[in-house]
Amino acid sequence: MIIPAQTEACPVIEVPSVEQLLSRVSYSGIPRMSVGDVTKVEITYRTPVEQMGEWVGERIAGDELDATTDHAWLVVMGQFAQALGLVKELEAVPIDQKQGPKCPPQTKLIELLVGILGGIEYLQDLNREAHPIATDPTIAQAWAQTIFAHYSGVSRTLDAADESTLVAVIETLRQVSRPFIQEAVMETIRKRGCLTADVDLTGREVSPTSTDYKDATFGWMDDDVRKGYQAAILSLVCERWQRLLLALQRYTGRTHSAECLQAMVRELEQVLGMRPRRRVALVQTQRQALQVRIRQVQDHWERNQRKEQAFRTIIIQSRSEAKTLQAEVVRLENEYQARGWKEKPHSQLAKTRHKLAAAQKREQRTWQGVKKVQTIRANQENEMRTLQEQQTHLDEWLAELEADNLANPNPIPFVLRIDAGFSTGENLAWLIEMGYIVLTKAHHSNISQSLRQRLVKPVTWTRVGRNAEAVNMGDYYQNDCPYPLQAMLIRYHLPDELRHTTLFYYADTPAPALPQWFRRYNARQTIEAGIKEEKAVFTLKRHLVRSPIGMQLQEQFALFAANFVRWAAAWAKDALRQANRRFETALDQVKTLIRIVSHTPARWVRKSVGNTLIFDPDGPFAHTILCLSGQVAVQLTLPLFNFKTL
Repeated sequence: MIIPAQTEACPVIEVPSVEQLLSRVSYSGIPRMSVGDVTKVEITYRTPVEQMGEWVGERIAGDELDATTDHAWLVVMGQFAQALGLVKELEAVPIDQKQGPKCPPQTKLIELLVGILGGIEYLQDLNREAHPIATDPTIAQAWAQTIFAHYSGVSRTLDAADESTLVAVIETLRQVSRPFIQEAVMETIRKRGCLTADVDLTGREVSPTSTDYKDATFGWMDDDVRKGYQAAILSLVCERWQRLLLALQRYTGRTHSAECLQAMVRELEQVLGMRPRRRVALVQTQRQALQVRIRQVQDHWERNQRKEQAFRTIIIQSRSEAKTLQAEVVRLENEYQARGWKEKPHSQLAKTRHKLAAAQKREQRTWQGVKKVQTIRANQENEMRTLQEQQTHLDEWLAELEADNLANPNPIPFVLRIDAGFSTGENLAWLIEMGYIVLTKAHHSNISQSLRQRLVKPVTWTRVGRNAEAVNMGDYYQNDCPYPLQAMLIRYHLPDELRHTTLFYYADTPAPALPQWFRRYNARQTIEAGIKEEKAVFTLKRHLVRSPIGMQLQEQFALFAANFVRWAAAWAKDALRQANRRFETALDQVKTLIRIVSHTPARWVRKSVGNTLIFDPDGPFAHTILCLSGQVAVQLTLPLFNFKTL
């Protein structure tokens, strides 16, 4: 192997191995050779400019574009967005605003997305940071725009956006995301045999004294009472990307987690186009039990109706008897008066008076019985109406579940992990009937105390974590949930105390071993990491504008950005022609891509024969070259797993 001598004009370079050299020559069309076929390899040092010339042609500058930028990664994402058709779709989004002299309002919408992908913390950073995105013409060209506007123009456009703009943006982002999500879903199903999704609620705080944030209310956020909004977020666990954020729904600050769950699960199924098999048999059992209860109430009502009729018969008889006795008392009084007789305690008149009083009292007592029976019957009628309404609702629910199963010939086992705030009895019953495998934490802390009282000593605790031990408590019925949940009582060894909590599990199969159960639930930290990433990297923590639609557009773009960066990184790996180790590592680190690579200088050369990005030779990613030409290839999913709602 011939190595050039080190001179002042030739800096020290790292000599690659023979295997690395062979892998490089394969790019130029030379047949791949084995190490045994190589007898001599000559290495000639080339400057970065010479290396670039080899990739893009003899002329470095020229035919189309030779430009520099301070935001290398935004160029990559701009080219990726164009390849996906994202830019054209966003350019067609309706915005009720007149076109300005420099650019249409859709350009400002795209600029907001670029700013979020660039990690801006405030909207004014588009123009006022050290290397502004809005004044970088190379970034605008990479995103197929003539020029970017001042941030104040972006703010006005977001204020002009309406509900139709938001709906169109959401549909565009989902349309672009759909093939990537479906590919990830199919890969995950092949490897794991099921899907796993997480739902969580996170607060978006505003100033407690602010009055111009519409619908902002005080609520429980970040373990304190704060003013702002709540964002319910859906996350899918997948093999390739670790997690994909699927949807975000906005709520007022006072919203509780339990209120959001069913709407989020509906959206989960809509986004994925997949769902588990509904547990129709459970609902049928509930309906049969409800019918038994209805018959019981009906029988009691009919029995009380007959009892009331008997009371009324007694009243009629008592009243008739009292009338006859009253007439007899009058006759005897007249007779005694005419004959001058005195009424004695055991005389006929006294006995008749006693019978009359008894008949009158019997009538009064019977009326009290009638009123009591009427009250019972009224309560039973109310209960009957309630039960009949429940039966009607249950019949409709059962018909919906049966139709879902008929339209879903290939159901997918689906695990849903939720925290304690979502796990009310009503929500758990609904999830179970919907067919989900449920992993959750007990809704109330007093459940753990109740389970502790059921422990029979001696107790055998199983270690499930570094400072956690657990015991299986078997079946547990939570209020308002008619189905038995498997309960695991956990105790944590803290420096000053033992803390207890309870995990619930429901599936058609027995619960897994305690350590596995514990790990599977706590793996939902992936969505917590995703929310942290959204707030720390993609500006979800701070509102960039105050217009209601503008805030929601920011949220949807931030959610999409977390996925888009990962997809762009995978695309960039295929576009790499030369890279140092730092860049290869950065491609697997979203925060590094946004915070560092997006703010790294580079040279962008576009010619008829190529489209190349060359990173600054004096920067951290020196000698990195990407060829950005070409289309994005995505594996299509099998249609047999899709379903349509009847």
